[in-house]
Order: sequence, then structure tokens, then C-alpha cells
Amino acid sequence: MTKPTRRILKLSNFLGMNTTVAEENLPFNYSPKTYNFILEKGVPETGVGVSTAVAKIGAVDWEIKKRLVNVKFLNMFSYRTHYLTYDIDRLVAYGEDGHLYETAVNVPYTAFADLGEYGEVLSATVYTYHGETGLLVSATSGLYFIHLGVVTRLTFSDVCTTMTTHNDRVFAVLRSDEYKLCFSDDFDPDNWNVSLTEGGYIAFTEEMGRIVKVMSFGGYVYIFFEHGIKRLSAYNDQTEFSVRTLYLSVGRIAAGTVAVCGDRMMFVATDGVYLFDGLSVKKVLAEIKDVFAEDQSLSFAAFHNGKYYLACRLDMDSTIGGNNSLVIYDVWKGTHEIAHDIAFNYMVPFDTENFSGVLTETSYPVSFLGRLDRSGSVNSTATYKVWCSPVTSLGESSGKKLLREIRLRVEGTVTCTVELDGVAYNFTAETGVNVFHVMRPFDKMRIKLSSNSATVRITKAELTVDFFKE
Repeated sequence: MTKPTRRILKLSNFLGMNTTVAEENLPFNYSPKTYNFILEKGVPETGVGVSTAVAKIGAVDWEIKKRLVNVKFLNMFSYRTHYLTYDIDRLVAYGEDGHLYETAVNVPYTAFADLGEYGEVLSATVYTYHGETGLLVSATSGLYFIHLGVVTRLTFSDVCTTMTTHNDRVFAVLRSDEYKLCFSDDFDPDNWNVSLTEGGYIAFTEEMGRIVKVMSFGGYVYIFFEHGIKRLSAYNDQTEFSVRTLYLSVGRIAAGTVAVCGDRMMFVATDGVYLFDGLSVKKVLAEIKDVFAEDQSLSFAAFHNGKYYLACRLDMDSTIGGNNSLVIYDVWKGTHEIAHDIAFNYMVPFDTENFSGVLTETSYPVSFLGRLDRSGSVNSTATYKVWCSPVTSLGESSGKKLLREIRLRVEGTVTCTVELDGVAYNFTAETGVNVFHVMRPFDKMRIKLSSNSATVRITKAELTVDFFKE
């Protein structure tokens, strides 16, 4: 028998996910499916988690959590206001019971206070009303201004599906007519009278669909429709307002995914994820576009420290419905990571002297209010981490192949699953160097590395393969 050619295949530079190339044509160190690992410098290690959110207030470390409140929060907003001689950062949460709750981030020994029941909250915007900065909230029961725990009901009764503050006016879309952009009088969110000296509206045709989001950015009001974007130049004199069409979209834009990302914006449509510089759009994350579910209507996003955090649904193995993933896109590097099989309710970015990070609440795998981090667990419940190679014949379509052994250097506990011509063999690796003698023939193979450890790192993987000529 002819002596085989022995090769050592090194997986020392693990690369991320790519679904745009057929598995058979992917290089062996790329992955058609990977999640809950980060892959910095080619090494799979501990990925996204959620841990205790702690505000450092002087000598006090104060945990941001629900105290005496046993209600799931569906959304949360923040605002900063001035009180006496210092600034206070406030959180306003909307609970599934229809109540609003408020607390302070940078005041110790405080808890969420129940502000009462106001129905479903559709939108909110930070606004300065009568010299006080607070949160303007549109609920099914009316329009309210919240400041330091005091809720003031305004006389304006229409329900706003989206709102933004721009040049001391509120720009909003009413649920009764989502093809019309309304705006309030200067300095008065309670005056929407249509007049050249008060409020007004701009009516649009149905060509681009409903208005789903309005946002003040870079000196303009950007109007996101279901199928496009317009830009409104809106200065104090409304006779000088002007509208320009910037982008027509084939896909439907998801309202909750629109976020300001430094000097740019990002959003998700049914045909991809886009980066928008105020004039033109660029599609990003093309390498994983095939795993995005077509319906992203429940998706939402936040931006913090150069990264776009997108809670969405990915069509990968999952145990939960609705949003099941968090895609984190680095706007400057163009790289991404994926947290999967975690259900996020909302995200609130913070960057203050007392607390910096993304505050979030999960409903799966556990219900928990905390801060996004790289702990690899949600409140100490470890996430399931996966890196999977493509199916490959290792460049040899003829002749026999024999997988002799696998060497793994890991930290934590890792399961190595070798799939040879559809038959799976599992090996458990512990911290250190592990050698597994396989000695099985194959035509095509796949390697899957997975872990239920919170903290894990895979620094080396080598496969020894004998190739036999026919």
C-alpha cells in the first residue's frame, strides 16, 4: 500500500461568520455559524454577557436594579436634568402593567418609583419645558412631561408614534395619520395649532409608505419612511422649511433600528443593514445577511462607544421566538460579533462620570436588569458558545483520508464535535493541551467547538490527517 501523505492542519487563526459563500468553498478557518464567542486576533473567547450594573457615586457602588418592583419593563428612556447644584441622570421605564417607573442613576439609595398607569407608551423624547429638562412621553392615554418624578399631563390628546426634539419644537407623527409630519410651536409642546406663527404639519404622499421614525441629527430632521428617507431643513421660521428626498429603499425599514452612530446613522431594512452618512447609504454586514430573518419589525438598536447594538432575529438554531440575538457592529473597524439565544427587552446607552455602558433587561435565559459586558453569561447563567467550521473535503475530492488525532489548547471546558461523513464524534477538552486519537476515515468533515462555560478561550487547534492516493 502506498505510504500516505501526512498533514497537520492548524486552526490558529479562527475567523468569523460568512454566509455569502457556499460552505464547500469557504476556507477551513471561516465559519458558517458562530455565536457567543468573540474572535479578536483569531482566538475564540468569552463573548457577550449581562452582569450587574453598578453606578460609582463617590465612595458608594450603587447597583441599578428593580427594588420592590416585580414587573417586566418593556422599554426604558433616559434624560439628564439639573437639580440645585448638580446634574441628575434619570431613567424612566415602561412596564408591562402599563405603569411608568422612574429612578435616578447617580443618586445612591434610590429605587424605581411607580408614577402611575398611563397605558401603552409609543414614543418619548428629551425636552426642556418651562426651563426644566425632562422626558416628553406619548402614551395611549395622552401626552405627558416627566421631570424628577412629577408627571404633567398636556392638553394635546393625539397619540404620537414617533417624536423628536429639534430647534425647540417637537416633530411627531400621529397614529391617526402616519403620512403626515406634525410640529409644535417653539418652546411649547402643548401648542400644535396650525399657523405660520405656531405649529403646523407637512403632508406626504403614500409613495414611500408610512413615516416610521423621525430623528434630529446634524442640524436636520430626518424622516424615515417604510421605503425611504427624506431630510427636513427646519429653522425657526417655518416658511423656510424645505424637504429633500435622500434615499428610496426596496426593503421595509424597521423603525426601532434607526440610531445615531456618532457622525452617521444606521438602520435595518428587510433587505439588509445600512450605514447612512446623512446623504448616502452603504450596506454593511453583508457577510451574515443570509441569517437575518426577513421580518425585523420587532428589532431595535442602540449606539455606544463606536458600536451599533442591534437586537434582532437571526434564523439560526434557537429556543426562543421573537428577537433572539444581538449583533454588535463596530462602526469604525467594520467587524461584528453575535450574541445568540438571548432575549433583550430594550437597551439604554449611558456615558457619564458615574456609569458608562449599555443598560439592558433580558427575559431569556433569565429575567435580569444589568449592563452589557463580556462575561459570557447572563446573571451568572452561562451562554452556549459555538464555532463551527464549514463542511470540507480539505481540497482532496479523490482518495481516502484518515483523521488521526486532534490537539486542542483551551481554557475552560470545550466540547469538540467531529462530524465525519455525517457521523458525529464528541470529545471533551479541559484547561490545557488535549490530544484526542480519532483514527477514522472520511471523505468530508466538519469541526464544531462549543462550550457551556462562562469563561472560555481556544488558543490552538490542530488536526493530523493522512491522505492516501487512489
